[in-house]
Amino acid sequence: MWATGRILLGCTLQQRRRFSGKNDDRHLDGDGHLASKIAWGISMSTKTKYLRSTGEFFHIYNRGVDRNKIFFDDRNFRYFQQRVSASLDPSSLEINAYCLMPNHFHFIVRQLAHSAISGFMRSVCDGYAKAINKGLSRSGHLFEGKYKMKQIVNDTYLVHLSRYIHLNPVRAGLVRLPEEWQYSSCQVYFGMREEAVVSTQPVLEQFGSPRDYKKFVDEYVAEDRRRISNLLF
Repeated sequence: MWATGRILLGCTLQQRRRFSGKNDDRHLDGDGHLASKIAWGISMSTKTKYLRSTGEFFHIYNRGVDRNKIFFDDRNFRYFQQRVSASLDPSSLEINAYCLMPNHFHFIVRQLAHSAISGFMRSVCDGYAKAINKGLSRSGHLFEGKYKMKQIVNDTYLVHLSRYIHLNPVRAGLVRLPEEWQYSSCQVYFGMREEAVVSTQPVLEQFGSPRDYKKFVDEYVAEDRRRISNLLF
C-alpha cells in the first residue's frame, strides 16, 4: 500500500511468485544480442529467453526510423489503439500500462504464454506500418527495427516505470498534466475512463486507491529517473 510517499514491499513478490531475478553470465552473442549461458542451460539471446518465460513483466519499446514520427495525426493514434485491442489475447498477454508518443511507444506487459509478446507485437506493428504506408503513399520501414524489451524484476521497478511512462507527454511538452494525454493508460489509472485492454491491478494494488497513485505520479522529481535507468532504452 501507499504510505508517507514510500512503497511498502513485505513478502509480496514471494507470495505472488510473479518475478524471477536470477543473475546469469551475460555476454554479446554473434549477432550482437545480449546472451545468457546459465538461465536456460545454453547460450541464447536474452530476448529469446524472455519470450520463453511466462508470468514475467516486461517494458516494451520501439520508435520511428531516425526518430521520425510514427503517428502523424489523431486518427493514427486511435487506429494503433484499435489494433492493440484487436490483437490482444487476454489469456496470453496482459497490458498493464502504455503510452503512445509521436515518434515512439511504451508498453508494460505481463506475458502469460510463451512467445505471446512476439505474436502481439507482430500483429500490431506490421498491420499498422502497412496501413500508414498505404495511407501516406510511402514505402520502407516505419519503425527503427524490431521492438526492444527489458524485464521488470520487482514491484518497485514496476510502479516507478509506470509513472515514468505516464509522464512522457509532460516531459515532451505535449501537455501540462499526464491525464490530459489521451493516448496513454494514465486516465485509466486515475479513474477517469475505462479501457478493457488495460489491467491496472499489478500497479494499483501497491497503493490505497487511484488517488494515491495520482499523488505518486504528481510527486515525481527528475532524480527518480535513476531508479529505473536500467529499464530505459
